[in-house]
Amino acid sequence: MSSSSSQKEQRVPGGHYSGNNRIPNIKEFAAALDRDKKERDAKIDAELKGNRKNKDIKEHKPENGYLAGHGRVVTDPVTGKEVQIEDVKLDSKNAVENPMLSIPNANLGKDTPIKTEANQSGEEYRKNQDITAPPDPVATGTTSDVPIHGEKTNVLFHPTPSVSYEPMYAAIEQRATILCTTVFFSILFIGKFFGGRLLGLIPLGMCIASGIFLWMKDLVRRGRDIEWSSEQKRGETAVVNLIPESVEWMNSLLGIVWGLVNPEMFASVADTLEDVMQASVPGIIENVKVADISQGNNPIRILSLRALPDAHMKEIKDEMHKQNKEIKDPQELAADEEGGDYYNLEASFAYHAKPSSQSVSAKAANMGMQLVFYLGIKGLFGVPLPIWVELKGLVGTVRIRLQMSPEAPFLKAVTFTLMGVPKVEAGCTPMIERGVNILNLPLISNFVNWAIKTAASMYVAPKSMTIDLGKMLQGDDIQKETNAMGILFIRIHKAVGLSKQDRRGSDGGGSDPYVTVSFSKFGKPMYCTRVIQDDLNPVFEESCALMVTSDLIKADEQLSMELWDSDRSSADDVVGKVELSLQKLIQHPGQMFQQVSKLRGVKAESEMPGELHWEVGFFGKTQFRAALRTDGKDIRLPKELRDKTELQDDKGAIDNAEEDAVTHTPPDPLWPSGVLSVIVHQIVSLELANVKGSQGGKRKGGKEYEPARDAGEIKEEAAKTLPSAYCTICLNDELAYKTRTKVISSKPIFNAGTERFVRDWRSAIVTVTVRDSRNRQHDPIIGVVPLKLSDILQTSSQSTRWYPLDGGIGFGRIRISLLFRSVELKLPPPQLGWDVGTFEFMSDNLTSTFTGTDKGKIKLSMRTGGSSATIKRDQCIAEDGTVSWNVSGITNNPKPRLPVRYRYRSPIFIEFHLPGKRHVNHFAVVWLQGLVDNDEQDFDIPVWKCDNATRLSQNYITEDNFNSIPDIKIEEVGRLRFRGRFKAGTDLDHLRFVSDNNSRETIETWEACFAEGVRQQEVSKEVPPNVQKLHDESLTHGRDVLATISPEEREKWLAKDGTDWSGAFGKDPADMMGGQEGGDHESSEHYESDSDSSHSGRNSQSADLGVKDATTAGDDGDGMQRARTASTGAGSLDSGVSLRSSGSGGGGRGPLAQYKEYKARSRDLHRQHRGLMQWRPMRNVQFAKDEALFAVRRMSKVGSLSGRQPDVETEI
Repeated sequence: MSSSSSQKEQRVPGGHYSGNNRIPNIKEFAAALDRDKKERDAKIDAELKGNRKNKDIKEHKPENGYLAGHGRVVTDPVTGKEVQIEDVKLDSKNAVENPMLSIPNANLGKDTPIKTEANQSGEEYRKNQDITAPPDPVATGTTSDVPIHGEKTNVLFHPTPSVSYEPMYAAIEQRATILCTTVFFSILFIGKFFGGRLLGLIPLGMCIASGIFLWMKDLVRRGRDIEWSSEQKRGETAVVNLIPESVEWMNSLLGIVWGLVNPEMFASVADTLEDVMQASVPGIIENVKVADISQGNNPIRILSLRALPDAHMKEIKDEMHKQNKEIKDPQELAADEEGGDYYNLEASFAYHAKPSSQSVSAKAANMGMQLVFYLGIKGLFGVPLPIWVELKGLVGTVRIRLQMSPEAPFLKAVTFTLMGVPKVEAGCTPMIERGVNILNLPLISNFVNWAIKTAASMYVAPKSMTIDLGKMLQGDDIQKETNAMGILFIRIHKAVGLSKQDRRGSDGGGSDPYVTVSFSKFGKPMYCTRVIQDDLNPVFEESCALMVTSDLIKADEQLSMELWDSDRSSADDVVGKVELSLQKLIQHPGQMFQQVSKLRGVKAESEMPGELHWEVGFFGKTQFRAALRTDGKDIRLPKELRDKTELQDDKGAIDNAEEDAVTHTPPDPLWPSGVLSVIVHQIVSLELANVKGSQGGKRKGGKEYEPARDAGEIKEEAAKTLPSAYCTICLNDELAYKTRTKVISSKPIFNAGTERFVRDWRSAIVTVTVRDSRNRQHDPIIGVVPLKLSDILQTSSQSTRWYPLDGGIGFGRIRISLLFRSVELKLPPPQLGWDVGTFEFMSDNLTSTFTGTDKGKIKLSMRTGGSSATIKRDQCIAEDGTVSWNVSGITNNPKPRLPVRYRYRSPIFIEFHLPGKRHVNHFAVVWLQGLVDNDEQDFDIPVWKCDNATRLSQNYITEDNFNSIPDIKIEEVGRLRFRGRFKAGTDLDHLRFVSDNNSRETIETWEACFAEGVRQQEVSKEVPPNVQKLHDESLTHGRDVLATISPEEREKWLAKDGTDWSGAFGKDPADMMGGQEGGDHESSEHYESDSDSSHSGRNSQSADLGVKDATTAGDDGDGMQRARTASTGAGSLDSGVSLRSSGSGGGGRGPLAQYKEYKARSRDLHRQHRGLMQWRPMRNVQFAKDEALFAVRRMSKVGSLSGRQPDVETEI
C-alpha cells in the first residue's frame, strides 16, 4: 500500500487478517531483503567510487555505529529513536555454548588507549565508559570478547567509579576507640592532679569519650552512604550507556519453568507459521498443516539484558498521548498517564538443540513441531508426508516496553519489537520407519527456515506488537471499533469531450470509456464502472463508497479517478485522470462537493482532452443517541432467562464511554447507512457427516444391537472425517471475502474478516459459509450461517456469538463478530436497496400508445445485466389505437421476470420488434437505480425512436436529460404503461447467472439457506420493534402534545423540520408513527408466561416446551412457508430446488414419478452429497463437466470489452 502501512504497529488481541492486513509470504519477505541489500550495496559502491576518485578515505564516524554500510536504519518503536539494525548471522550453537561479552581491555590487564579509572571525575568516567560500552565500541583496541563461562550471578564487567573505604573505616574505628579510652583516662588523671573529685570527673570523661565515639560512628555511616551512592551512580551510568548484564539467575529459573509451560500457549505461533507456509507453498505442495508444536525440555537461553532509559521515549510518548486523547475520555486518559510509567528492556536470546539420537522420540526433547506436507498438485491430489521439524538453533535480540499500572498485575500493556530478523536453523526428519531421508536435501529445510524468518519479520523494527494484558487476562478479543474512520461517497455523473482512442467509431464515438476509483499510491481499483461503448461523452450516473482509514490519511493518499479506454485485443489505455487530497477533504465532512475536473495525463503537468463531472464527500461516523440506549441483554431470550449472566453475549472489556455505547446502543434508524465489520474467529467441533448411511445391524454388515452410526464429540484430531475448511462471507448475496484454507482440523482458527459499506442496515444480510476444500470436485458446503443485522443487533451495535453450522454436509460451531457503525450520510430511498434482485411485472398487461406500422403484431424483447425475456407476438393485442401484451401468467402468457446482479448500473431495456422490419429502432428504458426495493409502482415511460441503440441502452438517458445528450437522435413516439417492482434478493431465477465457481458458490449459499427455511425469496426492510419504540419515544420526547394526537397530525408536526422520514425509514410515515406489530407494547411481552406460571406443579401437557412436529409445523412461519411454496416464473419449475415436502414415500409410485420427484429435489440432494453425488466418481464427473462449461464461457468472452473489476478480498 504505502510505506507507512508497511511499518504499522500490530495490536492484539483484536487484530485480524484482512485484505489490508495480509498474511506475509516468503516471496515478498525475500524480495524485501534483496531490495534492502541492493540499496545498501549501491550506497557502499557510491562511497568507494567517490573515495577512489578523491583519493580520500573517510574516517569512521562514531554516530554511524559498527553496522555502517551493512545494517538498515529504522525507528525503534520502544525508544522512539533512529537505530541501526541487522539480521542476525551468528552461529546459534556458539552463541549458546560459548556466550561472549565485550569487555574493556583495561579490566583484562591489556593495553588500551582509553579506560575507566576510579580516580576519574564523573563526566570523564561517563565519557570513557560510553566509548568502551558494548555493543558499539567507537575506539578500536579498547575492548575484547570474553567468554562468560559459568558465572551464576549478575556480572557487570565494569568497575565502580570509587574505591572501597572499608579498611579506612576499620582503622578509624580502632583509633577512635583508643582515642576515647585515652581521653577518658586523661580527664581522670589531669582532673585529679588539679584537685578534682572522681564523682564529677568520671561522668565528664564518659560524656566526652562517648561524644567522640558517636562522632566517629556518624562519620563512618556517612562514608558508607557516599560509597553506596557511588554504587547507585555506577548503575545509573550503566543504564545511560546501555551496558548489558548476564542473567544466569534467569536462565536457571527458565530451566525450571520451561517444562511446566502449557503447550497451548504456542498455538498462536503454530497458527501463524501455518498461514505463512500455506501462502508460500510451491506448486508441488498442495497443502501444509502444523499438526503439533512442542517446547521440549531444553529452554531458550537469555544471553544478556540491558535497561533502556525512559528519557529516550519523549517523542513516542507524545505521539501515544495524541492517539489516546482521540479515543479516550479525559478522566480515563489522566488516570492512565498519572497511574503508571514505562520500563524499557533489551534482551539477547539464543537456543541450541541438545545432541540426540535419530529417533523422533529423542528429538522431541528439543523444541519442534510436526508438519504434514501434502505433496501433489493444487486442486488435483495431495499425498500426506508427516515431518518432524526440530529447532536446532535460534539467535536474536528483542526490545520490550512495559507499561506499568498501579493495579494488579501491575502491567497494563507490553510492546515488543525484534532488532533484526533472528538467525534460525531448523532440521527436518520424515516420520517414517524406512526409506531415504530426502529432507537432508536443503529444499524443505530451507523452506521451513524461511517460513519462520518470514513470520518473525512481522515484528522486526520499525514494526511492533502491543499486547493489552488487561484485555488478554479477561479473554477480550472483541473489536468494538471499525478500522474505517468514515467513508468517501462518490457519484460519477458523466465525462465530456474525451479523446478518440480508436480509429474506428461512429459519429461522437471512437472510445470505449470506463472509470476506475482507487487510491493513487495503492493503485488497485476499488470500484469500476460499466463500459460504455463507442462514446466520447458517456453518462454513467453510478455511485460508490470507499473506506477511509487512518493509514491512508497518514500516508497522504490521493483519491484517484482514472478514465480508461477498453480494448479487446490489447492493454487498456488511460484516457485521463483526476486526483484529490484525502487530508484536505476530511477537513470538510458531512457534505458533497460538485466537481467539474479537467483531465490530466499520467505524467505530471500533462493534460488530456475532456472533463469529468462527479461529486465526492467524506462522511464520518455518527455519535450514539442516548435515547436508543438499552440494557444490552438479548431480548430474544425468554423473560425468565434474560437476566442470566452466562446467557448474555460476550462483550469483552469495556474501557471507555465509546465502547460502552457500542455494546448498549443498537444501530440508529435515522442513519441507515454505515460501515459493517465482519470477523470470523474460529470453528470448533468441526467434522463431516456420514452421508453413506448407517453401519449397524446384521443386514448392513455390523453387529446386532450396536449403534447405527458414530455419535458424540469428535474423538481424534486427525480423523478422516475432518475437513480442510475455509469460509466465504457474502453481503447482500454478493461474495465479499474468502479466507485461507485451514488443512484437516476440527478447530481451525481464522481471525480474518472485512469491512464493507452497507447502504441500509435494516435489510442487510451477512451469510458466512464454511466449505471443505476438495480435489477434483466442487468444494461442498459444511454449513451456512445467515445473519440479518436487524435481528442480531437489537440491543447493541456489536455482537460476538457462537452459531451452529447447518444446511451442509457437516457439523460444528463458528464464532463470528459483527460490528456496525452508522455514518452521517443520508441517501434517498431508492439508493438504500440491494444490488442483487429481480424486476417483476405485476400487472396483467403492458399497454403502449405506440402501435407501430399497423401491419401486424409487435414482439417485445427485454434485457438487463445478464438476463433477458421475450413477449411473443401471440400475446400482442391491438385495439382502439393502443397495443397491449397479455402477461397474466395464464396458459401461454407467462409473467416476465428479469434477475439482476448489478442493479445500480443496469436498466430494463425494451426493444419493439415490428413485423417486416429487420432492424429495431424503437425502444423504452427503465433505470433500476430510481426504484425503491419491493415497492410496486405504475410506470408510464416514453417509447423512443433512436438511431443508436447501443448508446441509448448504455448511457443513463431519461426524460429529463435526453435533449442534452450529444451525437444521438431521440424522438418520443408513444408511451408504455405497466405496473412493476424491483424485488430485492436472490431467487431461483438467478441460477442462470452461474458462470464461474464464485457465482456458483454464491447461489449455492442462498439455496442452502432457502432449503433450511432461514431465507425467503424476498428481502424485507425491518426495524426491530424495541428499536422502533425507543426511536418513536425519542421523537416525541419533550413534546407531550404530540403523544395524544392522531398519527396523521403527528406526521405533519414532525415534518416541520424538513426531515424526510419516509427516506429515513423506507415506509409510510403514518405507519411508522402509528406503531406496527404491537409497537405500543413492551417487546418483552412476547415472553410473558401464562397465568398459572406461579404454580410449581404445572401439568406437563399444558407447558409450552417449543415442540415442533407434524401437528405444530404450520402454526408459525406462515410467511416463510408461503415463500418456500410460491414458485414463480418458468425458470423455477425445473430448477431442482425442493419447494415443498415430498409427502409420502415413493414406494407405491412408478419409476417415472420417482424420477420426476428426484429431479425436482436434485439440487438439494446433490448439495448435501446425497443421491448420485454420494459417490465420489459422480462428483468428479460433475466437477469436470462444470469446469469445461466455465472454460467455454471464458473463451466466449475473449475479446469482449470489460473494465478493471476488483477481485474478491482475501488475506492471502
